[in-house]
Amino acid sequence: MLEQKRFSHFAEKLNKVRLTRALSLLPTMQQHLFNLIPVLLEYHDIDLPGFTNEHTPRGIYGFNLTTEHKQDCEIFNFKLPNEASPDQYIFEGIYAMGSVASFGQSCYSDIDIWAIHRADATPKQLSLLKNKLSKLSKWFEHYQLEVNFYLVHPQQFSDDNYSAASQDQSIGKEHSGSAQHWLLLEEFYRSQIRLAGRGIAWWPHLKELPELLHLGDVRELSAGEYFGASLWHLYKGIEKPHKALLKVLLLEAYSANYPNPILLTDKIWQRTQEGNFSLENDPYYVLYEYIEDYLVNQDDAKRLEVLRRCFYLKCGVKLTQLPEHNDWRVKKMQQLVSNWNWSDSLISTLDNCEQWRSGQLKWFNDQLKELMLSSYQTLLAFASKQQLNDSLRMGELNLLTRKLHTFFHHDEHQIGKLNPLWSEHLAEEELTIIHSNRDGQYYLYRQALSPKALLGQSPIYKTHSLAGILMWACFNGAVDNKTKWHQLEDRKLTHCKIDKHCKQLLNTISGSPCRNKVSKYDLSQPWHYRQLLIMVNLSNDPTCQWQGQEMMIDVLNVNIFSLGRRQQNMLGSIDIMATTSWGEWQCHSFNGKLAILDALTFIASGLKRAPSDMSIKVMSCSQRLQNQLQQQVEKLVRQTLRLTHQVQESSTLLQPVHIAQRRYGIFINNNGLACQDLHDAKSFYQRISCDQLTQLPRPELCNDPLTCAPPVILNYSTQGSIQYFLRQQRQDVEVFVLDDNNEISHYVQHEQDMDQLVSTISQHYAFDELTSNKGHFNLPQFFKLERIKGQLQVLPFGISADDQLTDF
Repeated sequence: MLEQKRFSHFAEKLNKVRLTRALSLLPTMQQHLFNLIPVLLEYHDIDLPGFTNEHTPRGIYGFNLTTEHKQDCEIFNFKLPNEASPDQYIFEGIYAMGSVASFGQSCYSDIDIWAIHRADATPKQLSLLKNKLSKLSKWFEHYQLEVNFYLVHPQQFSDDNYSAASQDQSIGKEHSGSAQHWLLLEEFYRSQIRLAGRGIAWWPHLKELPELLHLGDVRELSAGEYFGASLWHLYKGIEKPHKALLKVLLLEAYSANYPNPILLTDKIWQRTQEGNFSLENDPYYVLYEYIEDYLVNQDDAKRLEVLRRCFYLKCGVKLTQLPEHNDWRVKKMQQLVSNWNWSDSLISTLDNCEQWRSGQLKWFNDQLKELMLSSYQTLLAFASKQQLNDSLRMGELNLLTRKLHTFFHHDEHQIGKLNPLWSEHLAEEELTIIHSNRDGQYYLYRQALSPKALLGQSPIYKTHSLAGILMWACFNGAVDNKTKWHQLEDRKLTHCKIDKHCKQLLNTISGSPCRNKVSKYDLSQPWHYRQLLIMVNLSNDPTCQWQGQEMMIDVLNVNIFSLGRRQQNMLGSIDIMATTSWGEWQCHSFNGKLAILDALTFIASGLKRAPSDMSIKVMSCSQRLQNQLQQQVEKLVRQTLRLTHQVQESSTLLQPVHIAQRRYGIFINNNGLACQDLHDAKSFYQRISCDQLTQLPRPELCNDPLTCAPPVILNYSTQGSIQYFLRQQRQDVEVFVLDDNNEISHYVQHEQDMDQLVSTISQHYAFDELTSNKGHFNLPQFFKLERIKGQLQVLPFGISADDQLTDF
């Protein structure tokens, strides 16, 4: 018992050191706000921030209002109510965790607060507390301080029953849901700072001490948890890749030493016992040191260098711009960069990261994505030998993998998003486009280049079309109206035209956001288009050869696709720039006299579920007939959208269109869209009467689910994604599968419930990535078939109705 008391004393001393360091790194106003966090949870009053109603519980075990607390309240003119009885408390303790008070704390860091409540708190009390904590977060935002509160049950980690109950908290932007369990607790143990309440019993080989809070033994960490945790950190890496890479590398280092990894918590405790409260025992420094040792042993110099840059940037200690106040990390950081043999120019470049332009950002983002995926592959190989964590909810697994697939997956039509990280202005002063005759690709360089200057230079972006280059540059903010464009070796376009089209595009997208929010519901459904931006005649402009008068076109209202006696089609190329409901950016290019039909056929599947008022903007890049082309292309696309919504299950709608010397029919039904030559009218009508028209591809459908798929499934079919439709039939599960080519199969899984089946299938596809070439994270979508009020309906699997509209 005396030894345990001594351990508790060590832990309390470490807590005081961390608290002092945390306050020293915060500006004066944020110091006052940080001190007020436990005060605003001890008290609840109509005159205080976070007030909900008089029934909201309050109070922290053993809270002591200090003189410093009173001074902080005076700054904000807070008048505290009378203190409640010591026995009337709802919180066992309030704790900061994460990078706060560590080497990793920077001006960009948020503050994560664990509010551990009493075990006997009622659902009603917890609901009121969630509301209060949400209001408090918004109040702190007014002072430019991001504080994230998490309600935690004291038995959430140590008792399976409470662990299941705690999963009422679903996965979100700031909550890992069921993706992490012991790994989350281990991070809490190694970084926590007690602000008020009971001390945390976090050291190993601990015996019960009634005055401490016992959350569980992190040495129970199972191998199955690494997979979910790696997905979670990759998801966080979409916004903060430099931070996520450190976490993913730590998981890789842990897995390399499984089943007996030395946890960071153990290393920190060992130094604490030795009386080492120096920077050598800082949780973020220990994390860096641990990963460095692992990569040195791996002889992996490339990843080690990127690790060091991520660590330096995460800490925010700018050695070329030292702050006026004393920062206790500066001396140690100077020692580190000296050991790393960094040049002054490299340090200066990193310190000026707010001024990085698109080229520097693109290079750094690409490095981080490559290394995160490399670590993920290592962890995936490790996890494939284990079982998935039982606590990992399959609905959350599918949300994570779908989100990651949209970010990491790349094909020639997907336009990459550039993470601005810290940069305040990405636009380049000069850009050069080069079209390669060798591979047909377009290359973008970040300066004015002559052919000789290209040697040794790397493009910042390359893609299959000029429209793709413009979309990447404009949507990512790599250009503005002052950017100078240069063009080499392409007679079709001059830099003047590119500059003109770029400004057109910037003006067109200025009123609509490129980075639309994506909800959990969006990711659980088949994708559809959210907005279309169409560029006409960018790469092939027949109007250059046209000699007619534009005024007569308007007067006569003639068909721009079959103009004049020669019946010329004035549309030579069409580029579709699209944003989707999954948050993807796509660019598709079509050339030739039937480009408009090819484009409509292609986009039809994305129009089927799109809203009827979807944003459609057409931008004509032609030399002449700009207004006429813009109007008629937009009219035809909107008509196609309207017909895809009007079509009934058993009908086919026809939209005729005259292109050059021929008439074509655009046929639309529930199967999709197809175009057909109608030049021989007699033959056409004979084929209609004989039902010999070209059939649109569709799965076999009927209303008898025992023999084929119910028709409602057809509304969810989509190219490029595997979909499972499941219906529980007593002890069996009926399964309909639409593969990525929309071919259907049907089987019955005997004596298995739906959750078990989804888990088995998900595990198969997750680990199939190791041996297949289907791309990263492309797990199937799962739906439930349920009859509601007599109608068979399709519901997303594993997502509650209340949670569907949450941004993710």
